Amino acid sequence: MNKVLVYLLFFLFLNTSYAQEEKKSLESQSNSLVKNYYFKGLDFLSKNNFDEAFKSISSGLEASKKTNQKDLMAFGYLHLGGYFYQKKNYQIAIENLKKSLAIFIYLKNEKETYNCYFKLGRSYYRISEFDASLVNHFKALEIAERINNEKEIAENLGRIGEVYLLTPDLIKAQINFKKALKIYERLGDEQGIVGCFTNLGASYQKQGGPNKKELIIKAIDYFKQGLVRAKKANLQRNESIFLGNIGSSYRSLDKYDESLEFLFRALKIKVKLKNYGSAAHSCNDISETYSAMNNLVKAKEFALKAIEYSKGFNIHQERFGYYLLSKIEYKTGNFKSSHGHLKRYHQIHDSLFSLQKMAKINDLQIQYETEKKNLTIEAQESNIALLDSKNSIKNQWLLFGGLGLLSIFAFITLQKSKNTAKKEKLLQEKFSQDLLISQEEERTRIARELHDSVGQQLTLIKRKSQNIEQQEITKMTNKALEEVRSISRNLYPALLKQLGLKESIEQLINEYDEQTELFFSMDIDLIDEYFTENTSLNFYRLVQECLTNIVKHAKAKSVTVNIKKEDKSIITLISDNGKGFDVDKNKKKNSLGLKTIFERIKIMNGNLSINSKINNGTNFIFSIPIKNES
Repeated sequence: MNKVLVYLLFFLFLNTSYAQEEKKSLESQSNSLVKNYYFKGLDFLSKNNFDEAFKSISSGLEASKKTNQKDLMAFGYLHLGGYFYQKKNYQIAIENLKKSLAIFIYLKNEKETYNCYFKLGRSYYRISEFDASLVNHFKALEIAERINNEKEIAENLGRIGEVYLLTPDLIKAQINFKKALKIYERLGDEQGIVGCFTNLGASYQKQGGPNKKELIIKAIDYFKQGLVRAKKANLQRNESIFLGNIGSSYRSLDKYDESLEFLFRALKIKVKLKNYGSAAHSCNDISETYSAMNNLVKAKEFALKAIEYSKGFNIHQERFGYYLLSKIEYKTGNFKSSHGHLKRYHQIHDSLFSLQKMAKINDLQIQYETEKKNLTIEAQESNIALLDSKNSIKNQWLLFGGLGLLSIFAFITLQKSKNTAKKEKLLQEKFSQDLLISQEEERTRIARELHDSVGQQLTLIKRKSQNIEQQEITKMTNKALEEVRSISRNLYPALLKQLGLKESIEQLINEYDEQTELFFSMDIDLIDEYFTENTSLNFYRLVQECLTNIVKHAKAKSVTVNIKKEDKSIITLISDNGKGFDVDKNKKKNSLGLKTIFERIKIMNGNLSINSKINNGTNFIFSIPIKNES
C-alpha cells in the first residue's frame, strides 16, 4: 500500500513539474508577443501614427489579460495613458493611468508607480484640476526623494511650481523653482536650468504690489540669465521666449526702445522656426509697445500681423489682436471700425469661454471630490480582473490566496490613507480658497472691461443717436447700457469703494427689496473700519450669497439682516421665515451654494452656524474676527 502511495505521489510530482514547465514556456512566448506589441505601439506613437499605435498597444493589453500577466497589463494601461495624453484626451489618459497605478502599487514596482504619479500630475494639470495635479506630483516627489533620484526630484519641484504659478501662489512657486534650479545646476542640466529661469522670471513678472518696479527688474535679470544659457546651448526656441519676455518687461518699465529691440529679435527667431503662434504673441507685444508710444500706425500694423500669424495656430493671440485693434481705432476716432473689431473679439472670447466652460471652472472643486476614486477599490477590481475563473482547482486556491493577500494590502492602504487624509484635506481647502480669490480677480477684470470698453462705446453710440435724433436707437442703446452696468455691478460692486461696506450692503438689500415681493428689515452697525479691502469684498459676497439663496429657494415672505459689532468680532444674523431645509442632507449633497458660503467663512477665519428646519425658516449666523488680515 505504501509503495502504491509513493508511486502515486511521484507520478503527481512529475505531472506537476511538467505542467509548470509548460506554463513557463507559454508565459515566455506570451511575454515576447505582448512586448512586441508594445514596442511597435510606442514606435508608431513616436511617429504620430496614432491609429496603428492604438491597435498595437490594445492588442498587447488584450493578450496580457488572457494570460493573467499583471505586470504586462499594467504597462498596457500605462502606454494607453501615454497614447491618450498625446491625443490630448486627458480624461481617458487619467482613467488608464489610474488602472496602471493600482497594479504597480500591488506589485510593489516603485519605479513605475513613480511614473504613473508623475504622468497623472501632468494630465490633471492639462485639464486645470490643479489640486489633483499637486497631490500626484507630491506623491511622485516623495518616491523620488526616498530613492534619492535628484533629476526626478527637480522635475517634480518644477511641475509643482508651475501649478502654483497658475493658481496663483507665486511665493510657493518661486520656492519650488529655486529648489529645482539648485539641483539642475548641480547636475549640469542646461534644459532644466533654462526652464527654471523662464518660470522664475514669469513669477516675478506676475507679482503686483507697491514694489512692482523692483520685481520687474528682478524678472528681467532671470530672463537675461536664461537667455545667456539658451544661446550657449543653442536652444533657439527658449532664446526667442526669453527675448520676448524681456521685451514685454521693459514695456512695463516704460523703456519702449529697449522693449522693441528685444521683441523684434524674438519675432525674427520665431518666424525662422515657423513658430507662428508664438510669433503672433510677439507681434501683439510690439503693437502694445507702439501704442504706448502713441505710434498708432505701427501699432495697427503689428496687431494685423498678429492676427495673420495666429490664424489656425493661436486663437488666444488672434482674439487679443482684435482687442488691440479696437483700442487703436478708438484712439484714432474710427469708432465704427473699433466697434467691428471689438465685436470680433467678443465672438472669439465667447467661443473660448462659453457658459458651460465657465461653470466647469467654477465647479472644479466639486467635480474633483465626486470623481476621485478610492485607490484600494481600484486595486481590488484590477486584480480580480486579472484572475481567470475558469482555471483549475489549483488556480482557484491561488485565487483565494491572492484575494486574501489583496485584502491585507487593502487594509494597509486604508491605514496609510488615514495618515494622509489631513494633508489632502488642507490642500483641498487651500485650493478652494485660492479658486474663490481667482474668481473675484476675474470678475473684477471682466467688470472693468465691460465698464471701460463696452460701456464707453455704448455711451458714444447713445450720444451720436441723440445728435441725429434717432430716438429708437437712443432708447435701445440706453437699455443695453443699463444692462451692461447691471452685469458689471453684479460682477464687482464698484460702490464698495465709494460708499463703504455698510452702505453697500444696505443698497444691496434695498435692491432686493425693490425687485422682489419679500419684506426686508435691517439693523447694520458701521463696520467699515474693521475690515481690510479684501475682507470687505468677501464679507459683501457672503451676505449677497445668503440673500440670493433666500430669494431663489426659501419661498419666504420676510427677511431680517442684523450686523453688529461685539467685542472683537462682527456678528451677523440673516434670518427668513421660508420653507427651510435639511442642513445635514444638503451638506452631504455637497450643495454648491453652501460650499461657497463655508469657503468664504474660512477665508475670513470666521465661524458659521446654520439653523434650519423644514417649514420653519432658516437662520445664518456668522462671526468674523475684526481685522483678520494684516
